[in-house]
Amino acid sequence: MKTVVITGAAGGMGSAAATLFKSKGYQVLGTDRGEIAGVDFQVVGDVADEVTWQKISAVIDKNNLEVSSLINIAGRNYFDLIEDAKKSEWLNMFEVNVVAMVLGIKHLVPYLRKVQGASIVNMSSISAQIGTSGYAAYVATKGAVDSLTKALALELAPAIRINAVAPGWIETPFTVAGLNLTPDPVAHRKKAEQMHALNRVGTPQEIAKVIYFLASEDSSFVTGSIVTADGGYLIKN
Repeated sequence: MKTVVITGAAGGMGSAAATLFKSKGYQVLGTDRGEIAGVDFQVVGDVADEVTWQKISAVIDKNNLEVSSLINIAGRNYFDLIEDAKKSEWLNMFEVNVVAMVLGIKHLVPYLRKVQGASIVNMSSISAQIGTSGYAAYVATKGAVDSLTKALALELAPAIRINAVAPGWIETPFTVAGLNLTPDPVAHRKKAEQMHALNRVGTPQEIAKVIYFLASEDSSFVTGSIVTADGGYLIKN
């Protein structure tokens, strides 16, 4: 049975992806900073710490898991105007949103090379393409994810495909927390919905389907791509 490794597996999109992969017959090895429900194997830890990836490798070895895909979803956000930017926060943003992906790919590529049709899916954002005031650190990390994805698509081809998903506004605890920081969350949400061509925000389950497509053989001729799933946000704005 093939196994998929999902980072940020306790979050909205991570748990939705885990549920979908399990429904398709995969085993799921999930990692996050806290306990994870609905997975076959879990490793609690910080994905920006190489020790966590050593623990994940140990679980793979102990259980003789056949790892076919790595799904890099774990990430964080940070709001500050550039005049107030904190170096420690910027460094941690890149550690969690970019370097953690590098570490995961570094440690799992040897396992992925053993499987026919192996794949990696990274979590990007449309923020990398449009910019958002006050969120320069987040935007910069997602731009880095896009560039990393393209560079590694060449380096890992033809054995391993690697792509990224760039969602628009998705209904997750991550985005709701940001929404609640605004002066009028209800009005801000309504405005956000109207900025999408589909006149609504997306769901974690919808993004999970895109992740699954890019990880599966259904996208066997796709690599180095940043796939936008934004409900028409970019074309409307």
